[in-house]
Amino acid sequence: MHLSVVYRYLGEFHDPLAEVKYGRENNPTTMLLERVLSCIEETRYGLAFNTGMAALSALFHEAVSRGKRVLVSRLVYGSTRQLAEKLLGKGLLLAGPPWDELLALIEKVDMVLVETMANPTLRVPPLPEISRECTRSDCILVVDNTFATPVIYRPSSLGAVVVESLTKYISGHNDVLGGFIGSVDEELHRSLWEWRRLLGSILQPVDAYLAYRGLKTLEVRVKQASETAMRLAQWLEESGLVEKVYYPGLPSHPDHSTASKLFGGTYGGVLSFDTGSSERAKRVLQRLRGIMPGPSLGAVDSIASYPFTSSHRWLSDEEKKRLGITPGLVRLSVGLESFEYLRDELSLVLRES
Repeated sequence: MHLSVVYRYLGEFHDPLAEVKYGRENNPTTMLLERVLSCIEETRYGLAFNTGMAALSALFHEAVSRGKRVLVSRLVYGSTRQLAEKLLGKGLLLAGPPWDELLALIEKVDMVLVETMANPTLRVPPLPEISRECTRSDCILVVDNTFATPVIYRPSSLGAVVVESLTKYISGHNDVLGGFIGSVDEELHRSLWEWRRLLGSILQPVDAYLAYRGLKTLEVRVKQASETAMRLAQWLEESGLVEKVYYPGLPSHPDHSTASKLFGGTYGGVLSFDTGSSERAKRVLQRLRGIMPGPSLGAVDSIASYPFTSSHRWLSDEEKKRLGITPGLVRLSVGLESFEYLRDELSLVLRES
């Protein structure tokens, strides 16, 4: 692990992306993580940022600087949408789901941003169809793959630019903030590196080291969490304790068919359920003991969050309703606890609430 900010540099000019002379530009530990992640994501190039939002910020700055129009799914992480609205202004279009609405607008834009599994109702866009429309329109496709990770799906197979929040499954222990962009386009890679240099948003070496550590157990963690989430979703749907369950592995999910084709039977470690009212949702969160109420996801510990006033608090009530983000919705990120442990916890809390 390299903690220095300044490195020996005699003034010779080489490729700035390969030089190691100042920590705001490059760091050997961060560069190692970038190489490994690029291999895992099957992208040619990779850049690590100090947060996932910093990674998206670089992409949006790149779009604005080149006068590009960007189409963003309405159902993305709340802060992603808020950042897009602030930075892109009139260059932003919002559409989908329904996904036909988004597909119809691709010819009008230069970049499309979707999430592999949309936060928080786990909607799954028809990525192959979106990719084909983007290719036809010479449009860049950007896929935030945080919920799926490269264990479940690799958007690079469609030629997409890949975004990951390293904070979540990649690091996996709630002790790292970070983001990543992987691409196969050298010109885009160099431009994003320049934005990262100017914005000062490189991932720091300690965080890069911890994210690299997380990669060693990524596949085991994601598969275990996904298996437990599937069993919990099935149990919740059959229990009668909640009004609705959102999980792409369930036949009742609107995108189950798409998810089954894309993910090969592994549907991720996040599910959401509607308790029926804000009062009941808050009672559930207050009474949890083994499951931690709080933001974020993808850790070894299970976390329950309340999207209505956390991740999507900035949306109007009308827009939340349109997207299925109801006052009774609880999002559960399943950790490595046993199915029985989590089932018993949820059963007790839901019955008491």
